[in-house]
Amino acid sequence: MASAATGTQTESTMEVEPLKQSSQTSAPEAQPGPLTAPPAHPPVWAQRLLLVVEVAVAVWAGMLVMVLPWTRLWTENPLLAGWPALKVFLDQNFIRGLISGIGLVDIWMGVSEAVHYRDLR
Repeated sequence: MASAATGTQTESTMEVEPLKQSSQTSAPEAQPGPLTAPPAHPPVWAQRLLLVVEVAVAVWAGMLVMVLPWTRLWTENPLLAGWPALKVFLDQNFIRGLISGIGLVDIWMGVSEAVHYRDLR
């Protein structure tokens, strides 16, 4: 009977042992990594030049999108000749106003970016 009791103890410890190993190895050791320098920012003149270009593109695209729906290019567009239902939809004043509003938002975003600009140093 003593041998049967030791066999049972061995089986029970075999079941518990892998659980102890997995719980012990789950926490990795914290080792400090190599020190790296913070990323360098571009020069101030490059940041400001990029700002000017971004604002100019935003304002130009906003004016184009704001004015384009009210021109002859919009109403007499040969690209829409194959889709008369789409042409009727795009000729509605509500849709024109919606697209012009998107142009206004684009201008607003460009001006807001210029007003809230801060140099990265």
